[in-house]
Amino acid sequence: MTKYDRILGAIVGAAVGNAMGAPLETRPPYLIKEELGKGEFIHDYIEMPYDSPLQNIPLGTVSYDFAISYLSMVEFVKTGGVTKQAAINALLELKNNRKYEIYSSRIDTASAVGIENIEGVERERTPYDDLPVDNRYLTNSAAAKAWSCGLFNPGNMKKAINDAILMCKPAHDNVIALSGATSIAAAIAVAMTNGATISDVVEAGIIGARQGYKKAMLVAKPAAGASIEERIKLAVEIGIKYSNDFEKCIIEMTDLIGTGVNANETVPSVFGFFVAAGGDVMKTIYLAINAGNDSDATGILAGALSGTFKGIHDIPDEHLPLLASVNDMDIEQLAKEINIIVE
Repeated sequence: MTKYDRILGAIVGAAVGNAMGAPLETRPPYLIKEELGKGEFIHDYIEMPYDSPLQNIPLGTVSYDFAISYLSMVEFVKTGGVTKQAAINALLELKNNRKYEIYSSRIDTASAVGIENIEGVERERTPYDDLPVDNRYLTNSAAAKAWSCGLFNPGNMKKAINDAILMCKPAHDNVIALSGATSIAAAIAVAMTNGATISDVVEAGIIGARQGYKKAMLVAKPAAGASIEERIKLAVEIGIKYSNDFEKCIIEMTDLIGTGVNANETVPSVFGFFVAAGGDVMKTIYLAINAGNDSDATGILAGALSGTFKGIHDIPDEHLPLLASVNDMDIEQLAKEINIIVE
């Protein structure tokens, strides 16, 4: 399989998971099944539900997580790789360009605060700002874009880890958030190589979480929370145990690992779903999105990881033209430009 197949598979997989997961966000699995699937789990794009503030948007519309990933990669192509300034440029472009208003209106709190800090916006202080450890921002939004760092560093875990911190620290100055970012970046760097196995990819995620945490401790703010490294191990056990039982896998994962907004839930669960699905792109995505909660973030990571591992040919043909058209993004051209850089 060529690098281009893997790059395009990652980007399209990420977009599929993100767009399918967005309407399911906040719900637990049983409500997804009861309210949105009429007794079945979701295996396709659906309209935004009745209680969503976003109505009448086209099927296949991605959320903030994919939009910032896409714009970041566009900026990285311009600079020939991951740089801090390119990452900042992407954040400011998404926030300030009205073309992307549909995505920036759905920005998460941690990213919004990070952008305000970059722009030097004065915020009213609260008692939380004086705490020695601030646990409000240990979210998955760093990981939800840092997967792109793996594409620019095929086979080079160390560089992928360093680039993920470089990319994410300006808006996610938190050791747990950065550990999640380095975990997924390292895993995708390894998944970019021919001959990599599911075990190799998972091991890279574990190493990435561990090394990223140590590196982040030297440059970022501390946080209190469960270890991403250790939770990946538990999530993989769940994935193996319930690889033949879709619903039990989802329930066990949400009960013991979680699929919420914190990086130490989302990132480990994705590795568990990846293992349960045997790396299959669409099955990994279906497991991730039907687990609910922060399903657009879980979906983007599930699609990016499995899409890199299996490549574009594991994704049905209809997804790429739909996503590119609905979101006005030249996904194929971006993949070609990344491929030129990494070849």
